[in-house]
Amino acid sequence: MMAPFRLRFSGVVCEGSISVSQSGAGQLKRLTIPIGMSVIGALGCMGGSFWLINARIGVDHLSDEQVRDGRACTAAVLSHQETGSVINNETVYEFELRVQPSDGAGYETTIRDAPNSVEAGRIGAGATEFPCVIDRDDPSHVEVFWSA
Repeated sequence: MMAPFRLRFSGVVCEGSISVSQSGAGQLKRLTIPIGMSVIGALGCMGGSFWLINARIGVDHLSDEQVRDGRACTAAVLSHQETGSVINNETVYEFELRVQPSDGAGYETTIRDAPNSVEAGRIGAGATEFPCVIDRDDPSHVEVFWSA
C-alpha cells in the first residue's frame, strides 16, 4: 500500500509516498493508543513520585511575592530535629516554632527547612529568635531568615 505524505517546513514543501505493507499499517494503528497511554501513565507516575518525594523531604519556602506581601514576625525555635533528609548537602530539619506576628496573637507551627551549616550552628548554639515573614493567605507558611 502506498501512503502519501506532505511535509512543509520553512516554506519548503516535500511531497511523496511511502510504501507500507497492509499488515504493518494495521499493527501500527492498533499500537498507537496503548503506546500513548503507556507514555502518559509513565509520565504521570514520575510526576507523582517527584511530588511525593518533595512533600515528604522537601523544605517549606515562600515565593518572592509572598515574602514581599507577607506579614512581619519573629520566630522562636522551640525545638528542632533532623529529618534524615539532605538537600544540596544541607541537612533538612523540622522546626517547631512559636511565631509572633507584629500585628496579632502568637501561635505555634512546624516547618521544614535546610539552613546552611553556619545557620544550623547558630541554632544549635542557643540562638532562638529569628525574623520571619508569614504568608497572608496561610499563616502556617512561615519564611524564617536564619542568617539575619
